[in-house]
Amino acid sequence: MQIPVPMPEYGKQLWFDALCGKVDAIAKAQSESSPKLAALLPAILDKAFKGEL
Repeated sequence: MQIPVPMPEYGKQLWFDALCGKVDAIAKAQSESSPKLAALLPAILDKAFKGEL
């Protein structure tokens, strides 16, 4: 109880919390789009090798 613990200003804490929320949203969007992109690559390669692009 006697050890001082440094704490950032409250405004900086709120900013960091908002930043973490944005990072989570980006990670969620990436994980949702990853399977779609993985399925798209073989289709693009197929068209490329057939000369349809």
